[in-house]
Amino acid sequence: MTSISIKSQPIHHPWDGPPEAGGMIEVAPGVHWLRMPLPISLDHINLWLIEDGDKWVVVDTGFGTDQTCDLWRQTFDGPAKDRRPGRLICTHHHPDHFGQAGWLNRTYGIPCLMTEKEWLVGTLLAMLSNDTFANGQDSFYIRHGVPDDVRGRLHAVGNEYRNCVHEPPHAFTRIRDGEELTIGGRVWRVMALEGHSENLAALYCPDLHVLIAGDQVLPKISPNISVHWFKDGSEPLSDFLNSLERIAETLPEDTLVLPSHKLPFVGLHRRIADLQAHHRDRLGDLIEALEDGVPRDAWQLMPAIFPRAIGDDHVMFALGESVAHLDHLAALGRIRKESADGKVLYRRLAE
Repeated sequence: MTSISIKSQPIHHPWDGPPEAGGMIEVAPGVHWLRMPLPISLDHINLWLIEDGDKWVVVDTGFGTDQTCDLWRQTFDGPAKDRRPGRLICTHHHPDHFGQAGWLNRTYGIPCLMTEKEWLVGTLLAMLSNDTFANGQDSFYIRHGVPDDVRGRLHAVGNEYRNCVHEPPHAFTRIRDGEELTIGGRVWRVMALEGHSENLAALYCPDLHVLIAGDQVLPKISPNISVHWFKDGSEPLSDFLNSLERIAETLPEDTLVLPSHKLPFVGLHRRIADLQAHHRDRLGDLIEALEDGVPRDAWQLMPAIFPRAIGDDHVMFALGESVAHLDHLAALGRIRKESADGKVLYRRLAE
């Protein structure tokens, strides 16, 4: 991992707070910020409307709930009433970004633009039955040491993804890395990035020095980087760190970053350096937890990087992130993955 070495000031937030409920803030010429609630601990998502002649390009959607449907209707009947929806871009398949895509697509007759992997994964997950989803998740949890009582409670939830999304669009328009989209007479370049999700589409406008970052670069919190049950054996932390390097090498420090959570900010390279340091620290914590040479599973090692008690609603994220960091250490040759009694164990190697 190449670290970004900089001596810049801490990141700067041009706005002290989000738009008022039901309102919008113009953050750059023709680019408007609105915020919608999420029924989870991370209780909001930032969404973006970009002027495109007499239409709006909508970027991301919120959860697939009746409340979100009502909020979109209120938006297009209220502060955004001077234009009609024209296109929808979903940065990735996670339910706070894709959950309302099918409803917007069918209600307003607008095409949904996504990278192919993101549309396919989101559509597949939304189609899985409760049993299929829960059984696949169970197998992953067993391999990584999740106790029976925790697994039983999570199994009963079923396909939590499907509960958060409306039926996805039946078709989509594929966008690719490096593709240029013309919106409102300006070029927005697609940057397809990995790690947090399969092939997240960030959007950069060179004229405005604006990056719609999705969840790839967030202020104050680190994007979740997880191995998931349906993609076990992947190495998302390497993908994420490589994507951070690419962003830093490609985009200027004074870029206005529009993240999906928290506040817009300036100081892209500084934030990337902070995220790199955060993951170095987590890798170090796991190495230290294995220093006695005793092999352990991911559940046993999870407290090394998540010392607080983890509720059931966060097990998927905390365990997945623990596995991602452990698998990255194994790929670096610093620890070894072993198998015993159907479980994956991790052992520190002598340095």
